[in-house]
Amino acid sequence: MPLGKHFINDVDRPVERGLECLLRLDQSLRLIKSEKVLYRQQTRPKVLLLSGGGSGHEPAHAGYLGEGMLDICVAGQIFASPSASQILAGLKALNAPMGILMIVKNYTGDKLNFGLATQKAKAEGINVNAVFVGDDVSVKGNDLVGRRGLAGVVFVHKIAGALAATGASLQEVTSLAQSVADSICTIGVSLDRCSVPQRSHQQNLPVDNLEYGMGIHNEPGVRRDVIPSLPTIVEHVLSFFSTSTFNDNIPVAVMINNLGGLSVLELNIVAGEMMDQLEAKGLKIKRSLIGTFVTSLDGPGFSVTILKLHSGFEDLLNFRTSAPAWPNLERIDQGNVNGLAERTVQTQPVGGRNELEIRIPVDTLLIQKIVKSVVENINRDEPLITKYDTIAGDGDCGTTLLTGANAIQSFSSQIKSSAIDLISTFHSISTVVESSMGGTSGALYAIFFNALANSMSSIYALHMTSISTTSPNINTSQMLGLALSQALSELCRYTAARIGHRTLMDTLIPFVETFAHSLDFNAAVGEARKGVESTRKLEAVLGRASYIGKDSLHIEEGKLNVPDPGAVGVWCVLQGIGNALD
Repeated sequence: MPLGKHFINDVDRPVERGLECLLRLDQSLRLIKSEKVLYRQQTRPKVLLLSGGGSGHEPAHAGYLGEGMLDICVAGQIFASPSASQILAGLKALNAPMGILMIVKNYTGDKLNFGLATQKAKAEGINVNAVFVGDDVSVKGNDLVGRRGLAGVVFVHKIAGALAATGASLQEVTSLAQSVADSICTIGVSLDRCSVPQRSHQQNLPVDNLEYGMGIHNEPGVRRDVIPSLPTIVEHVLSFFSTSTFNDNIPVAVMINNLGGLSVLELNIVAGEMMDQLEAKGLKIKRSLIGTFVTSLDGPGFSVTILKLHSGFEDLLNFRTSAPAWPNLERIDQGNVNGLAERTVQTQPVGGRNELEIRIPVDTLLIQKIVKSVVENINRDEPLITKYDTIAGDGDCGTTLLTGANAIQSFSSQIKSSAIDLISTFHSISTVVESSMGGTSGALYAIFFNALANSMSSIYALHMTSISTTSPNINTSQMLGLALSQALSELCRYTAARIGHRTLMDTLIPFVETFAHSLDFNAAVGEARKGVESTRKLEAVLGRASYIGKDSLHIEEGKLNVPDPGAVGVWCVLQGIGNALD
């Protein structure tokens, strides 16, 4: 499918501009523009609720900022998790004497970045808990990653937010939020993929097909069919729910959610058929919500969420809120739109290491040559990586990698000195990657480079101590080999991905292990290439590709199944480095 028709294909910073517009709707909102953090000023102490994720799911999550729901929202780029530094900025945006609860949809990138931010916040004395919401019942038999987070997260926002508004403790709000998360189930169906602004060569479904279980980031569904009648579609949707959903006497709330591209007329007809069939199954529906709650941009589909109304849930669900995206409840006065610039808050500067200190000097021209070579490699291979990720993921792997590489090149071009410290360079790359890439791959790269810098610093300090002793001296290559091993070990603390899981780790692990053992860069790149090829035969068990049916990893040009795009991306980077060093 060619580039979709959008009014914003030539608009820079679409996420930031969307957030800025929301300032016009509520005088209590403040925006940390550089971090894409939107928050509400508080009038009294309470447990604060923070949520967020990739953009493109509006009105989630900024539309749920309001009294009785969320207090802080952190937005990533379209379909990409916000970085840990963004989330930390959100956690620090307001004083939180009663603590903060983060409500997070269950995706790998979100878990990594929100988890890293949690650790950083706790180190600064912030009391924070997290509840991860996975309500997608189309995902079965994947206990390693669990269910995806879909529209059911809004029920968690609403009920936990209402309890927090009563002055309940962090532990009470966390416990209730987890109970709600455990009581929801969702399934979606779509006629086609959504159209992502500024992205070309998007996959689409045959005109007479639909998919059950399609994800909210353009992930392929678990079952594709020729489009049947509406009653049959609804019947098939409800077949994904377990029999226990319908066989007890607990009343429920039902949400029929527009994925973004259905007309109001079409959604209402779908919802009517859905309610009829649910009631025919004996479900006691106490509250019905029909509208647009969590979208996939302009996705032409819908999802249905069922919430079991256990004791206390219904009163909190009906608790008044000022959040503009919650239906049928009182909204706050929009007020005037004056003073928007004065209410745009700047992030606080972060202190760091003295960049003038050079411990392991490296020629600046060499760094710039390496970065240029990597960027050229990624520019060449980005269309292929994107093609692979469109088949096996959400289609952003190539463009995300290119965005990060371009940002690093911009950083390196600003270096004026003839030599630069290698350790500080790794620290800077980590910071640039974290702020520019986002998503799962951004978090993995950022953690790895940050750990590499920390390991190099520790090894260097030990080396300097050993100079005056009888300890053997080691050169920079040996330091780098040891530091790479330690950085890999640190990265493995934050991800379950290992060799054989069809991820970028299938490339990174053999490279690191080979280089650490041999100090031969070319040999290590060769082993990395073998790792890439091995992913053609592997079934994904982690990341968004793990939710995709085996048949979706199409045979390409008579060859074996496509390789993992993240693994290809790492090899592309390593090949670029090797080309510059030859």
